[in-house]
Amino acid sequence: MNTQPWLDEAYQIITKPLIQNRAHHALIIKYITGSGENSLINRLAMRLLCLHPLDNQPCGHCHSCQIFLAENHPDFYIIDLEKGKSAISVNQIRPIIAKIYERSQQGGRKVIWIKTASLMTEAAANALLKTLEEPPIESYFILSDQQNGQLLPTIRSRCQYYFLKVPELDNSVIWLKQQLKSNTYNDNELASAILLNENAPLAALALLNPEQWSVRQQFYTHLYSHLIDNDLWQLRDKLINQDNLFSLLHWVKTLFADALKARLKSGRFIINRDQVPLVRLIASFGNDRIMQLYRLWDNSYQQLVTMSGLNQELIISNLLAQSEIILN
Repeated sequence: MNTQPWLDEAYQIITKPLIQNRAHHALIIKYITGSGENSLINRLAMRLLCLHPLDNQPCGHCHSCQIFLAENHPDFYIIDLEKGKSAISVNQIRPIIAKIYERSQQGGRKVIWIKTASLMTEAAANALLKTLEEPPIESYFILSDQQNGQLLPTIRSRCQYYFLKVPELDNSVIWLKQQLKSNTYNDNELASAILLNENAPLAALALLNPEQWSVRQQFYTHLYSHLIDNDLWQLRDKLINQDNLFSLLHWVKTLFADALKARLKSGRFIINRDQVPLVRLIASFGNDRIMQLYRLWDNSYQQLVTMSGLNQELIISNLLAQSEIILN
């Protein structure tokens, strides 16, 4: 049984040309992290490699399927960002390209999956481009990437494109209840977890891990208290050098956005539905101050996410000092 039912439509659309023997040799799959992208691509790769497929489904019994399920298929190549690296190098691409021009070890197809493909260096992308222009027979490329990742236009032009849609909020709430199998969280908390993660169900499920959810709740409690006292500087130690800093900054940004929505009587679009008192408190600051705070926190977030080597302590300290000036 498929435990991620929203993937079915995507799988049907992607595999339809395969059944009709007109599948494109290269596919770009864009996704929101935590929407089931890995499950979808593994399912697709297994179907491509299956020796005795049943329409658009892998048989699950042939030798190829068995070694795929054992994560030991010699004709399934995965290229991912190496630990400690910030880009996929040409030295990762070239050995795989050399292998796919050889006969497949299982006598069937070869599948190459490049994860977070926008992280390829220009040299790596150009090396791949030559193969995409003249691909070997029975070789299939899957390039997966986050929705905001930027691939070279020359790469995009040689691939089919598919964006993995996330399910509707109500369907995600139902799915989360099935996974959690408890009444620990109410509907507002479930919806908040989903909306904080751009409607990606698996990311929401990870956030609802009791330990992770407790981190969010405690941080919001501290934030509420320090906003009341107009002493945001006290958040400094709770932000600096934290492994989840990006999440913390993102959460605060969503609260400012929620406060503006509340002031505009657009409550149905609020993300933090379980934090009504906190949203109301921020909404009391007025539109101008909320907008200034949102822009300030968003700018700091973008700096830290997109630029490496920045002085995190300096940026956070400046962020909190400027926030206090706005609130005074």
